[in-house]
Amino acid sequence: MLRDSSRHFVRAALIALLASITGSGCMRIQSAQPLVASQAEVRQVPTQESATTGLWPARWAGEGSMGVIVPVEGPLSSWRGMRLGPEHYLRGGPDEQEDAALLAASTRAESGYRYILEGPGSFIFQRQREGRARVTDSNPAAMFKFVSARLAVEFQGMPVVMLERSWLAYYDSAAEQPRGLIALAPGLFGVPEPVIDRFVELCRADGWAVLRLLAPPSRFTERITFSIDRNNLDASARTIAAELGQRAAETAYAIEAGVRHVHTLRPDLADGTHVLIGMSGGAMASSTILARNAPRFDAAVFIAGGANFLMINEESNYAPWVEAMTFEYGEPALTSREKRAMFDEVATRYLENAPLDGHHLAESIRGIPILMLHGTNDRAVPSRYGDQLWEKLGKPERWVYQVGHELMFMTLNAQTPRVLRWLRQQEFDRGEEQ
Repeated sequence: MLRDSSRHFVRAALIALLASITGSGCMRIQSAQPLVASQAEVRQVPTQESATTGLWPARWAGEGSMGVIVPVEGPLSSWRGMRLGPEHYLRGGPDEQEDAALLAASTRAESGYRYILEGPGSFIFQRQREGRARVTDSNPAAMFKFVSARLAVEFQGMPVVMLERSWLAYYDSAAEQPRGLIALAPGLFGVPEPVIDRFVELCRADGWAVLRLLAPPSRFTERITFSIDRNNLDASARTIAAELGQRAAETAYAIEAGVRHVHTLRPDLADGTHVLIGMSGGAMASSTILARNAPRFDAAVFIAGGANFLMINEESNYAPWVEAMTFEYGEPALTSREKRAMFDEVATRYLENAPLDGHHLAESIRGIPILMLHGTNDRAVPSRYGDQLWEKLGKPERWVYQVGHELMFMTLNAQTPRVLRWLRQQEFDRGEEQ
């Protein structure tokens, strides 16, 4: 008992020290800038209508749906996230069979089907045996998963689909009359879990109900190798853009389906205020989420995010151990300089073919109040791509900290009350029913 108390004391002291580092001396606030654009610039901005129709990759699901919601039995502590290893292809069990069957039923498919489960690098949640549970006091009111699938090929007249899952948890507000619903999109692997647990509790105590994506969709970090063809760099760029667009879109689909499901659980929240909070990888996808779900959300907070998915992956100091993407050039005789030149050209063409990247979609959501938390020393989501996102968003209010990625999140709970005060200061007008 004494050892546990000492550990908690040391942890509290460390958090207090780190919070002091991000105090006023190391942080500056940039007020939102008025939007000024020429007529030519306005014509280039994607409209909300276009951002919710033809841009979005299809899914194998029922009409008007991108997937199905499947209830999950709690408690949260009995579920652990697990990343599949380099050679690990998930084997189907009863849960996977049920997920596929429910999705197939929604399509009313008359023929059979085959499904492919997540592969190397994917991140899934599995129920743990007693004694191996995650230590947490986080206790959601409901848990469920969003199940979708991409159509891969047809084999002997049957669709072969790539199954994908996203696990979510819903928390009631601690207040009798909720302020509204916060949808929380975390970063890779849903970490740091204790920080996010506490963040959720602070939001609930402030009167918010919370929908928590426990981690990005299962294939968000699935390992893939892209071939760079020096004779067809456009095709290489399109392939990369299509895959990264799929991953961002799936995050948007999961949040969209999760919010709709919460409305069935708590109908009183449907016409209330909705806020999106994105963290790290979730903040990178937040422009995509907002564009997909406009005008559902009334405000958003981006914490340590950025635009240009490809270059963030290329320059992130997390890339060597995450290894979500690798590139092969097919010609062993190429020098490092030649490969670099080819990649740089592909990176330029990537942006020309990536309509779901925040680099493009940020401009379509400028009418939404947005707060950004930005670390000038961030190397995980390199800070210059956070700067680019801020500029694309029209330079909304931004709190700038002289810290890196890890310290931003280690001290996040100390900053959360200020974030919640910022939300309270916004004037939300739901207008007509969405």
